[in-house]
Amino acid sequence: MPTATSSGCTTKSKKRFQSGELYLDDSLQHRHFSDELVSMEEHAQELAQMDIPFLRQPVETQLDALASELNKQWRAFNRELKQGKLTHLEYDKDTQKLTWRKPRGKTKKAREQTFYEQLPYCDVADVFRFVNNQCQFLSALTPLQPRYAKKVADTDSLIAVIIARAMNHGNSVMARTSDIPYHVLESAYQQYLRQASLHEANDGISNAIAALPIFPYYSFDLDVLYGAVDGQKFSVERPTVKARYSRKYFGRGKGVVAYTLLCNHIPLNGYLIGAHDYEAHHVFDIWYRNTSDIVPEVITGDMHSINKANFAILHWFGRRF
Repeated sequence: MPTATSSGCTTKSKKRFQSGELYLDDSLQHRHFSDELVSMEEHAQELAQMDIPFLRQPVETQLDALASELNKQWRAFNRELKQGKLTHLEYDKDTQKLTWRKPRGKTKKAREQTFYEQLPYCDVADVFRFVNNQCQFLSALTPLQPRYAKKVADTDSLIAVIIARAMNHGNSVMARTSDIPYHVLESAYQQYLRQASLHEANDGISNAIAALPIFPYYSFDLDVLYGAVDGQKFSVERPTVKARYSRKYFGRGKGVVAYTLLCNHIPLNGYLIGAHDYEAHHVFDIWYRNTSDIVPEVITGDMHSINKANFAILHWFGRRF
């Protein structure tokens, strides 16, 4: 009995530490939430200049309005559930639990196969050329030293260098498997491929896709534009500054996480973080640093994207999370 009681207390204490009910002043991971914030008095002048809308009303007024809206939504949900409109949800009266099931379309897979069978097979380089003809994204790759380089780089060289880096082959392997000499590939890489130029090129492609008539139909809701954040794990052969150990994902090796903001299957923004970084700490940054014309209204993510502040921060900036 004492062992069971001790185990129960440990479990409850762990949950309260995770929720923030319990905290330690000298802890980095379990300190009070207010210790993570900067005092209002320290940056009062900067906040006044920013003129952020949510600072114009007392927080109590905003919380009351949100609680009232939530109550209306709960009542509407309960009403639609009783009327049988929510066919993807089942309520068990005995266990008092809701069960969600994914709607299955019988002909969805057949329609997808029929559609994609109409598309011809083509090389990746041909896809690059087609996209470049539509939106000229390669023009964003300007030379680092304009005085000593051509203003417009050779299209084939740029495509070859981008593919070589994307496939993790490198310029040496690409030179051996193509008809482009190594020194040409290396010069194109050093002059034209930078994070800023690649980001601008990616924005050009994203904006061109958003202008297509089919773009809204990739969303879950035609009236609301959804965005999603998630991290994909990649192991590394050579240790880097951001590479970290993670037994769950990399075993005994090291790796990094490619953190990406997606919208209708379009990667709007992304960067590398360490495997030890908590993804929720980057939700606002990756949305705020999105430089494309596509601005999601709702940001979604898995459990790794949730912390104590993201709901409020994104709400203050006019977004839902």
